[in-house]
Amino acid sequence: MNPFDVINRLYDIHKLIQQENTGTPDEFAQQFHLSRRQLYNIREVLTDYGAIIKYSRTRHTFYYANDFIVEKNQLVISSGQKK
Repeated sequence: MNPFDVINRLYDIHKLIQQENTGTPDEFAQQFHLSRRQLYNIREVLTDYGAIIKYSRTRHTFYYANDFIVEKNQLVISSGQKK
């Protein structure tokens, strides 16, 4: 998987958590063709950046317990060729 795909996947996961619309952990992992363990590894990456992620058993969704924002900015890549 190339780095852009990783960034897009992380952003899509963030958006579903932010919208509190993830479903159960198994459903959430299946949406992204991940194992449950891989999903929890991604969750750990987000918590390393300051996200507090909880799971509601009554609503069946992950959610942020703090104001956590992920911004997907445009990336500029230069070839760096010299003349």
